[in-house]
Amino acid sequence: MALDLLNILYANPIQFANQFGLYALLSIIPLIIIYLLRPRPKKIKIPSLMFLLDIEKKKRLNIFRKFLKDPLFLIQLLVLMLISFAVAAPFIMANEEAGGGRTVIILDASASMQADGRFEKAIVQANDYLSPLNTIILAESVPLMVMNEAPSGSAADALKKLKAKATTADLSSSILLGRRMLPEGGRIVVFSDFISQSGDDPMVAKKLAEANGINVDFVTITGRTDNVGIVNGWFEAGKDYRVIIKNFNKEPQDVKVDVTTNDKNVLSDTRNIRGQTSDYIAISDLAPGITKISLDVNDALPVDNNAYVYIPSSEKQDILYITDNLKSPSVVALGLIPLTTVKKTDTKSIPSLSGYGTVFVGSSLPADAAKSLSDYVKSGGNAVIIASPGLSDMEMLPVELDSISNATSLNVAQASMITDGIGIENTGVKKHFKAKLKRGAVSLVEGGDTSVMLAFWKFGKGLVIYSGLSDPQGINIYDPLNDDVWNDFHANPEYPLFWKQMLEWISGSLDVSEYNAKTGMFIKLPATETVKTPGDTVTTDMLLLDEVGIYDLPDKEVAVNLYDERESNLEGGGISTANATDLKEIPSGISIVRKPKDLVIYLIIAAMFLVVFELYYLHWRGEL
Repeated sequence: MALDLLNILYANPIQFANQFGLYALLSIIPLIIIYLLRPRPKKIKIPSLMFLLDIEKKKRLNIFRKFLKDPLFLIQLLVLMLISFAVAAPFIMANEEAGGGRTVIILDASASMQADGRFEKAIVQANDYLSPLNTIILAESVPLMVMNEAPSGSAADALKKLKAKATTADLSSSILLGRRMLPEGGRIVVFSDFISQSGDDPMVAKKLAEANGINVDFVTITGRTDNVGIVNGWFEAGKDYRVIIKNFNKEPQDVKVDVTTNDKNVLSDTRNIRGQTSDYIAISDLAPGITKISLDVNDALPVDNNAYVYIPSSEKQDILYITDNLKSPSVVALGLIPLTTVKKTDTKSIPSLSGYGTVFVGSSLPADAAKSLSDYVKSGGNAVIIASPGLSDMEMLPVELDSISNATSLNVAQASMITDGIGIENTGVKKHFKAKLKRGAVSLVEGGDTSVMLAFWKFGKGLVIYSGLSDPQGINIYDPLNDDVWNDFHANPEYPLFWKQMLEWISGSLDVSEYNAKTGMFIKLPATETVKTPGDTVTTDMLLLDEVGIYDLPDKEVAVNLYDERESNLEGGGISTANATDLKEIPSGISIVRKPKDLVIYLIIAAMFLVVFELYYLHWRGEL
């Protein structure tokens, strides 16, 4: 053991920050002089005079030995030496954990880390890098701090409970967050497959952290790369939902697709998809409820093998359109609205109005049909009546019709969701009804001659909307010389949007996109709520959508999908492999630096201990 101590002192020699403090050792000289001059009576029993000369000789020989035999002198000598060395500020150069033993562990929790157990591998390897104080950050679409400066035991327990999510990873922001959490000289270790990332280049963030004296290591996690996944999905043509399936493998693969709505199978199909190409599947006439689209494949990444679509029952709309002009632009535009079914009928064969959420009228109605429509609205139905050449005044209209007038301009009388973003002021009007607003009705659009062009009011329990923008008649509806074309509103690029917004305004419902989202998005809740996610339950007021599946919010359900081709492409790379270091090439454990270690405190403690011991010794000798 003595040899080991000598080796340590040889490798780490003691140095002094204040060498002039060593002059304090001169205080030992007065102590020695005092002990030499101090008279010390000695009791001697003399049996005979013959021994006197021998005693005197021994006294001269032992004059300095008494220092060694006096414990009090040795104690005081050591106290002076310790204090003198403390004044000289001794230190040694010793190995110390970088950043005071602080490490930031950054785990890529993106969707691709679910492939082939990559995230679990990262957890196992992260345990080798734990230090006395550990900060753990999950890199999702935003960095999420799991714990801050926790001991290694608590950090290891927390690591076991973490799971990969279904978002992209913002590694750059996570590194910069770790940089703020560390003092100079700490360590950041990033575990990722480095396939893709959102945000800035993580190499830039790495250099910024290293400029602050922080060691940043990239540990690459690898695994299988074979994958077939659903990379996109959207509503189309009002009734269909289309999904894109991509085969990322080099070889063609047979892919079985199953579609279920409310746990009932509605479609099964098998597609042969060539290597590194895409195919699509259109699902017609989706019913309200939860639709699940599944791929029956055995690949490395299961999270993109399923997609979910949610349609609330209130979103499905059945419309009856009564008109003798079955090819009118408004009929076509309404048919393009998602989740909307339009039944067209002429004025001679009007069916029962019950069962329809809204009835559109584009032609003059017979008296009995007008009476049926009035009763339908009074009982809670909705009607949209569009001006037509033969339209006559009706009790249910929110306006009083007058004669047909010539050209006029348009302006928005009151802003509303119906006309938002439409640019209706640019519509050219050649003919229109002079219309006066009834009491209790609301005007939304008016002509330059104050004629009401768009208005609504409550009629009974229902709602009636009047549109003075007549649908064009005749064959060539885009011919400006056609007298049957009263306006050019149907040529407005936002024309279909106008009817879509009108339906949404009537029903008071949200767009279907409000119920279907992508991972990585946030939903701001009105208050702190408990939300059931696809895999857990969380309480928050700002919900991060980071799982694929159905989120059960207090007021609605939301279907969430990955739909990210970069995350599904397991062979892709958002960072050069030359910049990411394999685990075997970097040392695990704690980063060590050489720093001066101050010894003053130890000397002071030793001196205080000796002073206390001196007082005890004096008390024991009876001198205190």
